[in-house]
Amino acid sequence: MDCPEVRSSSTLTGRILAICAGDKAGHPKRDVGQGQVTANLGLNGDVEALNRRLFLLAEKDFLALKAANPALTYGASGENLVVSLDLADLAIGQRLRSGDALIELLGPNQGLILAKVILSGIITVGDQIYLE
Repeated sequence: MDCPEVRSSSTLTGRILAICAGDKAGHPKRDVGQGQVTANLGLNGDVEALNRRLFLLAEKDFLALKAANPALTYGASGENLVVSLDLADLAIGQRLRSGDALIELLGPNQGLILAKVILSGIITVGDQIYLE
């Protein structure tokens, strides 16, 4: 049986399912599998980093969109991260850790959750996410 990594002040909540980046605002992004997030910027290589933004989408919300449009792929809604946790259950200001990266939820934004990167780090699809 696999045991999740133990962290003294964290609770395991889910995993990263997709990491999406794009170079044009308003266009779908593509799943890049791994990325560097930089404090006070966002996902390196993504146009939204210029505006110091990072966008999250919950898996359940992605699946609801996909039910209406089966051809939909990760990144089509402009999200940077698709995560396997219910973001609606989390409060503004909640912090999520994945590896060395730490992000803070800022609130809803056009169907996505806007966040900012507090601590830089490399994130990879499949990485565990912890509540801080």
